Amino acid sequence: MMQETFFNISQTLTIGGCALVVVLITSVIHHWIGKITRWWDPKWASFLFSLVIGVIVQLQFIEVLEPLHILVILWNNCLIYLTAVGFNAAVGRPVEVLAEISDAQKKGKTEDEYTPFIISSEETWRTRWFA
Repeated sequence: MMQETFFNISQTLTIGGCALVVVLITSVIHHWIGKITRWWDPKWASFLFSLVIGVIVQLQFIEVLEPLHILVILWNNCLIYLTAVGFNAAVGRPVEVLAEISDAQKKGKTEDEYTPFIISSEETWRTRWFA
């Protein structure tokens, strides 16, 4: 059953709390792994965490699941993900590039003849997910 009020403060706190949990979980795992790999990308991981956590938390407040609730759950999951990404972008620090292959080193060589690399500082739990 839909509530009489359209929007209240508890909904905002629920979305904010879920976003904070997503940021903390993703940041801690990203700190443990230390870099973006083929199997770990904090952008996609935070999206999956926001879906799982959002659905679990929001199903606690629904007595009877109606089709409209599914749309509300999807919308709230998008808000949780966007809030988590925004919080990480505001608080996180970018990865500092310490060295990169210069154009002089690349000159005259094909891409197969040299291995492009970027040396960066170690990524921590405060590193931004989106570079």
